[in-house]
Amino acid sequence: MDASWVLPMTKNDEFIEALVSDLTPVRHHALRVRLALTIIVGVIGAAIALLISLSFRPHLHHVTVAAFWVKFLYTAILMSATIVALERVARPEGSIGSMLRVPVVAFGIVALLAIAQLGLSPASSYPGLIIGYSASFCPFLIVAFGIPAFCANMWFLRRAAPTRPALAGFVAGACAGGVGGWVYSWACVENGIPFIAIWYTLGILLSGLAGSLVGKFNLRW
Repeated sequence: MDASWVLPMTKNDEFIEALVSDLTPVRHHALRVRLALTIIVGVIGAAIALLISLSFRPHLHHVTVAAFWVKFLYTAILMSATIVALERVARPEGSIGSMLRVPVVAFGIVALLAIAQLGLSPASSYPGLIIGYSASFCPFLIVAFGIPAFCANMWFLRRAAPTRPALAGFVAGACAGGVGGWVYSWACVENGIPFIAIWYTLGILLSGLAGSLVGKFNLRW
């Protein structure tokens, strides 16, 4: 056997041994614990941003109970679904196929409620129910309030093993949008369920699309 082949193989073995010599076992639930901390940081960051910017927002007492709970539950469901999806895409070859049903069903229910509200309301109230007074900035507030969560989500993914960076970035952004929308629902004064179906959904989708662009470049191995 040619000795020239033995020396490189020996060096490779030594190099591999050096790489794995300091490795320690990872706790079974380490990823989920890190994800939980990530979400907590994101929610706290969004809440602080809300308190700083909208703490004295006028006309809050005009919000109807039904509209508040639709906003609160819709965004909470989307946030929860994307949190689960975020854990999945953090793993190699992670897929979110089955998770798509949850936001689709949630949106379908809100859309039906929106149609019902429009059907029970006079046509003169449609502009207020659909556009309200904050349609021009509501989606962007949701994106803005989700920025702390997005930064935390990207930190989480950078320390995991996503193999589909654009998808992982989209999920990170949509999750951040869910957090931002959920927190914003605490102060949003709109009473129209059609408003929620259109503009809240748009804000979360915008956050997801922005996350996809960032993730495409920032989550590459």
